[in-house]
Amino acid sequence: MTEPSAAAPPENLRLAYQELCKSYQAIVDFRAKLLGFLPLASGVSFFALLGNGKDPVPYYAWVAGLFGFTITLGLFFYELRGLQRSAALERTGKQLEAEMGLSGAGGQFSVQPSPRLHGFVDPRGAAWLIYPSVLAGWAYIAGLQRLGVFWATVVGIIIAIGVAMWFARRLKAAEASPLPAAAVAS
Repeated sequence: MTEPSAAAPPENLRLAYQELCKSYQAIVDFRAKLLGFLPLASGVSFFALLGNGKDPVPYYAWVAGLFGFTITLGLFFYELRGLQRSAALERTGKQLEAEMGLSGAGGQFSVQPSPRLHGFVDPRGAAWLIYPSVLAGWAYIAGLQRLGVFWATVVGIIIAIGVAMWFARRLKAAEASPLPAAAVAS
């Protein structure tokens, strides 16, 4: 176990750790709600636009698809920022736990189960699957009337694969980025 930092009294470390835990949990809670609501709202919208499949695609479907795609893309960027902040808070939390002597004693940042399937089965993996899928669905809706079923499907798949690959690279970069100077100085 490491001794508390000589620069910061133990009560300051505890207070910083409590605030860090609150911030981290707020991000986790919001992301969980968003990851649950986005596919549900999009699915309902898809059903409303496409109806029973027998009626023709409404003339305004491409506008709805473009709108849904844009909103989902904005939420995706917000998700990326949340992942960056979570990763930074996790690293800082591990450092504070080490300074407080909690590294092996059940600190929530130091003692975490490792993600399964090369990091795919965890919250990041869920986002990696959900956002490209929803973006592909909106791209399909946007292109369906003008491109037809086959080409709208192809465009949706290409967009999903491209976004997923880009997202995977961004996740690796976020996890590898160093701590801000203020966190290292403590």
